Amino acid sequence: MMATANNDTFYSDLEGFADFRAFSDAVNFAPLPDDWFVVICDVQGSTAAIEQGHYKQVNALGAASIIALLNAVAPLQVPYVFGGDGSTLCVPPSGIDAVKAALAATRLMAQKSFKLGLRTGVVPMSTILKQGKKVLVGRFQPSAQFGQAMFSGGGLAYAEALVKSPEADNPWLVDETTVTPEASFEGFECRWSKIPSPHDEVVAILVQATEQSEEACAELYAEVFDAFTGIYGRMESHHPVREGVMALTNSLRDLATELGVRTAFFPRIERWKYMIMLQIYIFAGRWFMSRNISTSETHWGDYKKNFVANTDFRKFDEALRMVVAGSADQRHAFESWLRKQHEAGRLVYGLHRSGASLATCLVRDYNTDHVHFLDAADGGYALAAKQLKSQLKEMRRPV
Repeated sequence: MMATANNDTFYSDLEGFADFRAFSDAVNFAPLPDDWFVVICDVQGSTAAIEQGHYKQVNALGAASIIALLNAVAPLQVPYVFGGDGSTLCVPPSGIDAVKAALAATRLMAQKSFKLGLRTGVVPMSTILKQGKKVLVGRFQPSAQFGQAMFSGGGLAYAEALVKSPEADNPWLVDETTVTPEASFEGFECRWSKIPSPHDEVVAILVQATEQSEEACAELYAEVFDAFTGIYGRMESHHPVREGVMALTNSLRDLATELGVRTAFFPRIERWKYMIMLQIYIFAGRWFMSRNISTSETHWGDYKKNFVANTDFRKFDEALRMVVAGSADQRHAFESWLRKQHEAGRLVYGLHRSGASLATCLVRDYNTDHVHFLDAADGGYALAAKQLKSQLKEMRRPV
């Protein structure tokens, strides 16, 4: 694939690939332009927050950071990935000032609404390139209305390490004294109950290759995905969301998450108005979908079907991430395969089992333009990452 010119349309100009397995093929990736920036958002203390039952709020902040930044650079298309307890985006220089303002506002929202800290940082591609790292971007495009960015090259991990460095006066963190916080969370929705597994369980899976060469890593990822599909079957078999078990929430406690994001800086009366309207929207949504109603803008009978198609339950961002449904026997078989590869020094992995998945949504219109960020309930990716990091630390320990 040929890289496009170093301009704002880099990502929208990328040719997409429709077969998810092609994430392991280097031909489907192009280098991020040298003058772009990597943006890191990370919920601080996410594991402790999840253990205290705040996994929904942690997920919400990961998604809200994406939505705020996408709104800040709109109508540009930029690559991003949702990581459960954080997010990563890449933005051109034309949008960096608006992005920093949105990051500052998102951090304030996290503290004000959820009493959670959000670490936000920006790393120039020039810094990453100086260390011999790369950020390669692919575009998984399974349908005309849904696409996902994929990343390889090691540059994201390097940028994340810089932003998470505990050093005093970390130069990569956003300096909030130099920007005026400003963000729009328009499009953020968190209105669905936890989605029960269509099988025995839902599993969040993380796999990171530790082979020495890029070629060996690519071959291993292809092996991993083939082993996974050999055990879990085709996408239709392991997709964690089914239309028949989806339900809009009745819980005011669950709706408080959307309220906290969307109205963090609203006066109290406006917050009450939003909550009332939110309940009306949910009642109307149930009614429209159950009766297969079409309006001038939306065919509500298709919404759940499109929701399923537009979930990001599989992704690759220098590690393979999946939220899948299956049986305990399938999980045991796949984990056994992963364990053998780990013992051979080829990879590290993490798994977290739950009974349901959790969706946090970006909705620009209800007909075609909506994306649903998926995680396993009760901690998902964040707790799987805890196991992966433990394995990685053990692997790097001197013998």
